[in-house]
Amino acid sequence: MTFPNLLESFRPDGERAGAGWLLRIVLLFSALAIAAQIGAHLSTYKDFIGPDPDDVMRLVEVRDWLGGQSWFDLHQYRMGPPGGMLMHWSRFVDAPIGGLILLFGLFVGPDTAEAAAAFVWPLALILPLMAGIGLGAYRLGGKPAVVIGLALAFMFLFTMMRFRPGGLDHHNVQLAVVALLAACLLDPQARARSFAAAGGLSAFALAIGAETTPLIAVAAMGVALVWAVRGQDYRRAAIAFGLAFAGFAALFFFATTPHALWGRVTCDTLSIGFLSIALIGGAGLAAAAGFASQRGPLWRWGSLALLGALAGLVALFVAPECLGNPLSSLDPMVQDLWLGSISEAQPIGKQFEVSPDAIGGIYGVGLIALGVALFRIWRGEQVLAYSLLAGLIAISWIVSAIQVRGMIFTNLLSVMPLSVIVADLRAHYLAHRNEPKAAIAFILAALASVPSVWAFSGAAVTIAVNRVSGASSEEKEDEDKPACIRKDSLAEVSKLPPGRILTAFNAGPAILRFTPHAVLTGNYHRNAKGLLDGLRMATSDPAVAAALMEADKVGYVLLCMDDPQVETLREKFPNGFWARLARGEIPEFLEPVEASGDPRMKIFRVIR
Repeated sequence: MTFPNLLESFRPDGERAGAGWLLRIVLLFSALAIAAQIGAHLSTYKDFIGPDPDDVMRLVEVRDWLGGQSWFDLHQYRMGPPGGMLMHWSRFVDAPIGGLILLFGLFVGPDTAEAAAAFVWPLALILPLMAGIGLGAYRLGGKPAVVIGLALAFMFLFTMMRFRPGGLDHHNVQLAVVALLAACLLDPQARARSFAAAGGLSAFALAIGAETTPLIAVAAMGVALVWAVRGQDYRRAAIAFGLAFAGFAALFFFATTPHALWGRVTCDTLSIGFLSIALIGGAGLAAAAGFASQRGPLWRWGSLALLGALAGLVALFVAPECLGNPLSSLDPMVQDLWLGSISEAQPIGKQFEVSPDAIGGIYGVGLIALGVALFRIWRGEQVLAYSLLAGLIAISWIVSAIQVRGMIFTNLLSVMPLSVIVADLRAHYLAHRNEPKAAIAFILAALASVPSVWAFSGAAVTIAVNRVSGASSEEKEDEDKPACIRKDSLAEVSKLPPGRILTAFNAGPAILRFTPHAVLTGNYHRNAKGLLDGLRMATSDPAVAAALMEADKVGYVLLCMDDPQVETLREKFPNGFWARLARGEIPEFLEPVEASGDPRMKIFRVIR
């Protein structure tokens, strides 16, 4: 059956579909999305690992674990000053990737096994994401919304590098978890099993990474508020969510946290800080629902207020540092020269300055989806479901306004309410084929629901304005990888006696992957001392740099002439160490090493 025939066969009244039909349609769109991702990957293939340095770093972490490093030991001993750094990533993502490598390793060599695992893992995550979108759209708008929602999800995935082969970073896992979580919360029957699954998924999201913490907080508060409003109708749902959230949070904490770190508060992992709040909030909600569901609104709201105050006190006393931005503790120099240069960490104001053409694609779809949800609430249509969804979209949008990386969650969650409005407008068009306004409304709604349409439109408008005004519109051609992250360029470097290398931050993971060397820096905030020392070395007088390198036991300096960070620091600090080295001013404590024929990179040995 073709896609148009599928659409034509669905009545706009949102008739009930069986689980079998929903599974088939999810599998169909998942297969289409997987095929599209494979095609995009092969058409631009350069490496079996994704282009994001985090993809490379995940492979390094998995290799270390498979090489004998303890499940509970997340230290990256080859990054940072002597002694290494403690990473904040979860073994729950390392485990399936490592398992696939071991499985494929039974039949092929190590390199091929890694390539096969990197190929399969991100594609496999498309199915749970599509399942979440399909189920959520169905619960909001029936069959027509499912087809529209999965089509929108397909287009969302097509522009996402996270789900292409090689995408090992954990953000694809988080997106799949968030899609399933939202779908579970939208259960119109408020079944205990749906909300228990939502509680478990919320705990799992916290265990994977702290980026979703605001989302999980809003989801938990949403369940609590819905229970306070509906009382007995949501008693079992609230109890199931609370117990699952608290229980699984404890399980995941003890399953991944070494005993020595049980009492240490960290704000970027599921530490004792988040665990305390999850235990108090989850168990407290279950207890309140069990005790006060039949005792009237004052009892419910009173117990909820008491629970909120208790959770707030726990947060203040156990983890006050986690109530703010965890990156604010970084040295001002690191914030300015490193964090300020990371595009995904920029706020909305900075986006207006540097990429006004991208504003629509980042923020437009979320605002429309939020408006649709609020409109439905105002009309009294599925008020509780749309209220929960509106809360999730709103907090994701706020996070994206602070750091643009949050937009992926906003655009994902927006698919669910937008699928309903597009399906409704399509039904209206089919019923009024002779009215041009109906067709225009349907087409515009469909186009406005796709972030890439906003992005392409913004780029087109910018180019047109620049041409009319005579302003230059520089377009960078697709360049090859910088030399310092290429395997062939690093081949000779890997033959040098192992030592710690001072180099550009982006090159760190690649050096760990392709060579036996250690690196001082990488784009990870946990390596605060390494980041600060690296920037001081790069920008200071050579004599100061030499003293810092002696303290951090740096054995080599790898200057990546085509790395954006190197170019920026050379311009900002023309008398700094890297700028002088690029001009050929080699200090007496360095000696050139003929280790690469690539003119874009220069390596020097530190003389002690």
